[in-house]
Formats: sequence, C-alpha cells, structure tokens
Amino acid sequence: MTNGKHPLSWKAQRFIQSTDKFLIEDLKPGGIYEGIWCRDASYILKDWYLSGKIEQTLKEVRNIWSYQVEEDDDTHSRKLIYGRGSPEMDFTPVISNDRTKKRFEGSLPTSIFQENNIVEVFGKSPDIDSTALMISTTSWILAKLLDNSVASAFSDSNKSPSSGGQSFLSTKNVIDLLLPKMNKAVSYLISRDIDNDCLLEQDHNEDWMDSVMRRGKVVYSNATWILALKNFSKLLRELDKDNSNEQENCNAAIDRVEKIRDKVVWGVEERLWSNEDCCYIDLQEAERHIGGPYRTLTQDVVLYLIANIDRIIKKQEISTDERKIDTNKSLDLYGRAVSTLNAIKNRIWKKGNWPLVTEIELKMTGPWILKPYQYHNYTFWPWTTALEILARNMFKQIQESDLLFSQLASEEGNPREYAFYEWINPIIDEGQGAYPFRTGISSIRMALFEILEEAYQSHVNRLNEK
Repeated sequence: MTNGKHPLSWKAQRFIQSTDKFLIEDLKPGGIYEGIWCRDASYILKDWYLSGKIEQTLKEVRNIWSYQVEEDDDTHSRKLIYGRGSPEMDFTPVISNDRTKKRFEGSLPTSIFQENNIVEVFGKSPDIDSTALMISTTSWILAKLLDNSVASAFSDSNKSPSSGGQSFLSTKNVIDLLLPKMNKAVSYLISRDIDNDCLLEQDHNEDWMDSVMRRGKVVYSNATWILALKNFSKLLRELDKDNSNEQENCNAAIDRVEKIRDKVVWGVEERLWSNEDCCYIDLQEAERHIGGPYRTLTQDVVLYLIANIDRIIKKQEISTDERKIDTNKSLDLYGRAVSTLNAIKNRIWKKGNWPLVTEIELKMTGPWILKPYQYHNYTFWPWTTALEILARNMFKQIQESDLLFSQLASEEGNPREYAFYEWINPIIDEGQGAYPFRTGISSIRMALFEILEEAYQSHVNRLNEK
C-alpha cells in the first residue's frame, strides 16, 4: 500500500495510524451509546478485521448472531421491546409477545443490551439495514477467511499468518454455526417485499435516520439489502470452491441469491430512479413523508452506487423472471451513477461545501423533535461522508474525494476533531452528538482502507505492465 500513487494515500495512512487507538475491546458506538447497535457493529467489525483483530472479530460476530430473533427463543429469557420509533404506536415501546416474535423471526434487533438481557427493535418492525448490514459484513469476513489466497498461506500448523492465528478449521466451524442463521435472515428480508415489486418496504424510522420517519421504498435500505446478497453470494462461492461435496446445494443457493439481487437492482432502476431529479431518490407515500418537498434527496443514496459498483462498471446483464435486460443497451447505469453524484454535489453540498445528510430543513420529525442543524436535520455526518468519499473514488472523482476528506482531516493528514463526532452543526462548525463516535471513525477508516488497496493494486498492475 505504501507505493500507491493515489492523492489520498499518504493522508489516508496517517489517519489510519493515528486512529488505531479507537480499536478498543467492545462494540459500543461510543459517547453516550450503550450496548451493541447492529448496524454500527457492521462497520466496527469490518474495521477490526482489516486491522488484524481476527479472533476478536469472530467472537463478536458469533455473539451478535446469538441474539437473532427466534419464535421459540425460551432458552435465554431475554426481553424484546419494540415500537419506540413508531408514530403508529405513539412512540411508545412495548414488550413483544409470541406473535410478534414470529413476525420478526430471522431478523436482528436494532440494539442489544447484554447486561440487562434486553434487545430492542426501534420501529414497528425490525430495521432492514441492521439485519442486512450484519449479513453483509459477516459474509464478507468469512469469505475473506476462506479465500484461496488466504487458505494457501496456511502454515504446517494450519494457521494463517494474516489472520493472527485463526485456524481454517475454526473458521469452518464458525461458518457452520452462522450459515443457517444468515439463511434465516435472508428469508426474513425477502418477506419485507410487501407488494412483490422486488423492493423492500419499510415503515417509519426503520433505518439509521431514526427520527426522519422515512416510510416506503428507501434507496439506502435497499442498498444494504443488495450488499447483503452480494457478499452472501461471495461466501457461498468460496464454500463451493472449498468443499463442493459437502455443499451439494451450493450452486442452487448461489443462483437463487444472485437472481434475487438482480431483481432488487432492477427494481431500484425501475422504481427509484427519477428522470426529473436525475438521481436515485426514495419513493415514499405522499401522505406520510418527512415534510418539505416530497422527493427529498439524501446523502445515503451513495450506498447504492457502492453496493452495485460491479454491475455499474462491468454493465452486467440483469435478469428477471419476466424479462432479460441488457443494461449496456437499455440502461446507462454508469451515467445514472455519475448523475446522482452530480445531484448530491449540487443539491446537498451546502454551507461552505459541507455535505449534508438532507438537502432541506425537515419540517416534521419524531420521536425527537429536531431543530434545523440538529441530529439528522440538515447536518454533516462523517460516517455518510465516508461513504460518499468511497463512492466518488470508485467513479474516479478524486478531487471531490480529497475535498470531502479535507473536511475530516487536515492537509498534514492528522485527524480533525470533526472526524470524531457523531454529527456537525454546519452553521457554527461545531461537532455534536456522541464523542468519540466509533461508527464514524470506522467508516472513514474502511473507506480509506479500500482506497489504499485500490492504489496498491493499480501500482502493482503498472509494474506488471512494464
């Protein structure tokens, strides 16, 4: 990585080195937050893995999946509460019953409070992103450990130098434990497509912006679903390569997951692309939206570009049961992606080039009534900005990536305080919310790890061409 020529390489290395101290022993997001938050844990765990904390990563992955909602979960006597973020439930949490557990079965909760043996689903139903992001991260980590390049590096003692001593046999044991759980989670998420249009629908506050009350077909949430399917497919492919005799149905499972992913991507292109706005945008119910203009652009749509980058760059064919679409001829996916990035820059980069999470000041929020420049209402978030940095880098918008990173780190490559806050008020340039917010720090580090890896591979490729 040190030979990469990317303009961000040196600053990225400095940032990663100077933030290693935040790789502590638990998964709490930091600051005021207690317990484990599954969506936040997905970023922190990937950061741990990339930083070499393999044994600790697998231990916590197993722990999180042990809290998967099950209908007949009488062994742990844990309490499941839900509804605190739902206006239909008067923003009042209630204790689940057997019928609720059956409806939630296969999902992961929003948060886990181990000390009190309580798990919480924040909305009326489990958030799509908490479950999808943990499927994605778990699959990505396990696929990496199974990858042939790692397996071939095992020593005579059956240990991988790159895994800090994680044995191949131990990895397979973890997979045997978690694969059925992830299959259940995939089945749960499939059930969230209520109207059979291949897109998942959500109710109020069932995503990371838990006071904005988005309801309907949300680009970000469907992007997390695509990421889950993409990385789950990678894991199944690695399992198939490793031991096809034990995985007789692996090819059928891979085919099924890929077809579901194709349908979701096509659903996004068909329903969530706006010719009027020239970008991807949420499709919410007109009578119950977030206030202000109905079609509101949010920064988190960049996750769809990241999740679908392989299809966008390679222009792979998308298949559905009803039709077969050649995206190269029928849809300009690359053009749509660049147009979306342009829309974000034109509509969301405001207040002195701060990239805000919403393009407008929201007029209605809940359960917390948010003033403008507070929490999710027209503020700057380092973690979503890290996603935008990564997305722009993928589309060779290096100058824009560098400019965004400069909001988080100084020209000398040292972290600014902004990088450590949950969110920033763009009017007074003041960090607020949780501090230090480890989800944001880990998401920045993850983006930089990918940029450094790409720079290194480009350097190697140039050397090989000589």
